[in-house]
Formats: sequence, C-alpha cells, structure tokens
Amino acid sequence: MGRGMSAAWQNQAYLDALRPSPGGAVTGAILASYSADLISIVAALLALAGRDNEEGSGGKADLAEAIELLRGRVRILIQRGRLARPKRIPALAGILDQFIREIDFDENEQSWHPKAALVQFSNGTPGAQWRLWLGSRNLTAAVNHEFGLLLSSSDDPKVSHASPVPGVGELAARLASYAKVDALRPSRLRAALKTVRWIQPGKLSIERVGLTSGEGTDQGPRPPAELDEVFAVSPFLDGPTVKAIGNWGGPRTRRTLISTPAELAKWASHYSKPLAGFKDNIFIFEAPAPEVVEPSLTASSEATDDDELEELPIGLHAKIFAARKGRMLRLWVGSANATSRAWTGRNVEIIAEIAAPPHVQEGLNALLYHARPISIEELARLRVPEEDTAAERLEMARKRFVASWNGRLIRSGNDFVISCPEPPHPSDPAIAVEAGLASASFIPWRRGETSLALGTFPMSFHTQLIQFRLSTGELSCTWLQCVEVLPPFEPERDHHAIARHLGMSAFLAWIAALLGGDQGIGEAGEPWDKATSPPSGGNNFDASVLTIDAMLTCWARDRANFRRVSERIDTYLGPIIAQAETLPPEEIDSLRSFQSVWATVSGELLKER
Repeated sequence: MGRGMSAAWQNQAYLDALRPSPGGAVTGAILASYSADLISIVAALLALAGRDNEEGSGGKADLAEAIELLRGRVRILIQRGRLARPKRIPALAGILDQFIREIDFDENEQSWHPKAALVQFSNGTPGAQWRLWLGSRNLTAAVNHEFGLLLSSSDDPKVSHASPVPGVGELAARLASYAKVDALRPSRLRAALKTVRWIQPGKLSIERVGLTSGEGTDQGPRPPAELDEVFAVSPFLDGPTVKAIGNWGGPRTRRTLISTPAELAKWASHYSKPLAGFKDNIFIFEAPAPEVVEPSLTASSEATDDDELEELPIGLHAKIFAARKGRMLRLWVGSANATSRAWTGRNVEIIAEIAAPPHVQEGLNALLYHARPISIEELARLRVPEEDTAAERLEMARKRFVASWNGRLIRSGNDFVISCPEPPHPSDPAIAVEAGLASASFIPWRRGETSLALGTFPMSFHTQLIQFRLSTGELSCTWLQCVEVLPPFEPERDHHAIARHLGMSAFLAWIAALLGGDQGIGEAGEPWDKATSPPSGGNNFDASVLTIDAMLTCWARDRANFRRVSERIDTYLGPIIAQAETLPPEEIDSLRSFQSVWATVSGELLKER
C-alpha cells in the first residue's frame, strides 16, 4: 500500500503492520487517518483478518470471512467529509459503514489529521500482543514518499531493547474514546498499555508518543539550543513555522528544508523571508496527489478500465523534523506538517519524539539524493499557480456543508428519506446538491427543501453511507459520509448484503475452504470487488465440494473450526437461497437438499457430549 521513503531506511508495507502472525488473530484494532477510500479500507480489513493476497486484495469469500471475524472489533477514524467516493462503488461497500467513525471537526478551524494503527493480537498464549504504527500515510491508494514507525510489544524479559514508551497509554485511551469499541475501552487501554514494553527498532529510543490536544495549547518541537544540523521535511508549509525552524541552532548550524515547489514558491518572495535560514540547502519533490474529494472537472461518462489503471504521481508526503548535535540526533515524526495549525493550532496530530544514533541520518541523506536542489532565487522566479476561484469557492462550500451537516437518514422499512432541520444547501445559488445511498444513484436535492426521498431498497442495499455531490458549471466534488440512521438496521442486514455479493458459487467455495481447514481461501474465486455475475445456463451447484465425507473430516480434524463452519452455513445459507430466485428450480432444490443434509449431520455432531 505504500512506497518507502529511501533505500537507506527499511521499507515496509503498511499492511504488514496490521496482519496477524500465523496462528494469531486480531482481537481489536483502531485505525486513524485524515482521509480514506473504500478500496484501502477493504485492504486493511483483509490484512487484519489475515485474508489478503500479495496484491493487498482478496476474493469475495475472503472479505465475507474478514467481516465476520472483525465485526465489533475494528474502527477506522477519519475526518468527516474525507471519505472518497470511488468511480465505481463496489457492491458490498454499504456494510463497511459499521467499521467507520467520522470525526466531525469543522475543517475551516481544525482537522482530524493523525495517521495511526493500534492493533491487539492473540496468539493462543496468555496475554495480548500489541502493535502501534504511526506515520504520514493516509488510508488511501495514493502512492507517495511516506514515513512510518512500527512498534511491537514484547513480554519476554530477555529482550533488552524493549521498554515502556511514555504517552502510549494516553494515546490509546484517546483513540478508544472516539472509536467506541467494546473490546478496547479507554480506561482499560490506558492501564494496560502504560506498562507494555515496546521493542525499540534500529537502536532508536522512543521518548514520547502522543496526540496533540486539538485545543491550540501545544508548544511544538523544542530542540536543543546548540545544534550542528537541522532537517525539515514537509509537503505543506506556512511562513511563521518555516521561519521558526530556520532559526533553530545558531550561526554555524546547517539547516536543510525539503518540500514541494508550489509551497516553497509561495514563501520565496515573502517580505518576512521565512526561507532565509536555510540559505541554499533547499530541495524539492513533486507535490502529493490532491485529495480525491476536492473539486475537479465533472466526469462526463462512467470510468473505464484504463481510468482504474492510471499511474498515480509519486509525491512527497512524509513529515520529519530532525536536529543533530554531535553524534546525537533528535527526531519529531508523524502526521504534522510544518504549519502552525499542525504544531500549535487546533489540528489533532500524532507525533513521536525520538532520540537516535547518527546512522539514522543516512535515511535523510538518501532522501536528499533523490530530491532536486533549488535556490531561493530560482524559487522566487517560479510562477505560483493561480488560485482557481471557482474551485476554491466550491471547496469552501463543501467544507461548510460537511461542518454544518446535522441531517439523519430516516427509514420506514425499506423506504429511505434524508431529513434535515434546515435546508442544507450552500448559500451560493449556483451550487447544486445531489445525494443518494452509496449502494444506489445520485438524486437532485431541490433548493429550499429539508428532505430528500431516496427510494425503496431491499435489505441487502441498506447502508449509512451517503454519497454527496456539489457542483457548479463543469466543476463538482463528491464524497461519502456516514449519516445517522433511524431506526437502526436489523442485524441481518450484513448477512443479506454478503449473500447478494457472494452469489452461490462464491458461497460454496467459501464453505468448502472452511471445511478443508481454511486452506486456499484467498487463492481462488472472484475478486471481492467484481460484480456478481448472473447465473449462467447449466448446473451451477457443485455438490462435490460439500460432501458428508468433507463434513466428517472437518469435525474429526478441528471441532472448533467445524463449529465456525456451522455458524457460517446457518447464517448465510438461508439468505443465499432467498437471493437465488433466478437459478433453475433444480439448483434451488439442490441447495435446499444440502441445507437439510447439513442440518441433520451438524445437529448430530454438535450435540453436547
């Protein structure tokens, strides 16, 4: 899911931090991100369940099993309004709402901006194992130069390079207070993680990890007074913060700044001369890809396969601040850019303060090798891109729309209506609003009206995820948002949605893999995001994969797994049969015959003995 920053620092895929070791299982997880997309959310869920393949994806059965394993145990925290709407919304996207919690900060004033993953594992031995990842990477498909720090717990007293990390307990409690996962309650996490010993990677000493307050009371980095060298890596800048970093140390301190051309050009000619402290030690990378939810030209047609394969630009997205004195290097890493809003303003950011040996600087030097040096004079001659006033107006309207949203999704059985106390439309009369269930289509929302009828949908399409679109002229912005639904959905909602998504063939393959000891569940079958094909002619029901011999063998080999298979069949076979109306009658009869045989066999084997 990511690209490492340089060859001098170890590269590791983000998904590796989420995946349990063989024989282990995730018992709870909280992921935090500023922005996210559905494909990346599914990739994270598949990894947490140990069901992902080498491409960071999986089959329909993999995702069904991952949802079953992780339901009620995982939350993904993102800034409201920053869940991207893909060009094609996968059929199962609607039930991902249960894993998402949006932080309703007003982005005109503050943002939920940390990128972190706290994961609890069980491996069959007493006590829990933990991993904590933090860095700059959002939960999106964007490929940029990123920084990440991965810590793993250890309860082995023989591991000498493991120690408690100040701040982790409070960090975990704050994340849990937003996540509201029963398995990860704030008070329990605070107490449990306060004394956990974390393996310190690469001879680092992690001195503190934490979230900024979000109240504008944080002080930012406080480097030593005497410094030999300073590094600042940030794709986004503001003048006062850059000038402050440019004053770290004294007259002999060498200071280096790495950022993007447009950000540096904005400040190169500024009267306050914020770049002066870096002299000619300024380097540039391409800017990261823009957020998908931001305004762009309205698509005139559906996406093509070529759109999905389009190569994304590789920009700079890491945030690293370093100060060296002699052989000791101090680092501040995480999600905070070189802006006052990040360090001393009201954003919530995650930051780790680290003491490191001198060899760690090799990573920064390698990053410089891949960047292009540029002088302040050259930057001053660069043409700063002119602001697109129409796009800026639309983006401001989008932020106000999201910040002021207080609507609800009201349903009467299968009929859905969005209702707001006041019309939610932007004040600009040129901006149109559309909305719809994520599992359906956009519907125009007439100006001045407080409600919008979305239509009637079967249970398998029910979702809290609403797609919104604001548009003016040829510009539009689209995103997904979780909206409170009343009354809440029935527990069977997931079962019907998964049954519709799987279809009979994928369901049979899932059960056969589980009966076989879960071997090869991710190696065959349709990809999870492929539309379910209508049944073709001929016999689609392959009874050979679900024989009595397979049932008895599973029971003899692993009775706990047999019980899990029983739960899956009892849960999904009924909805699968209900969804199979288009199958030939003889195949529906075969499914019902299997249902009867299974009820008899499992009923006998699962009797209390």
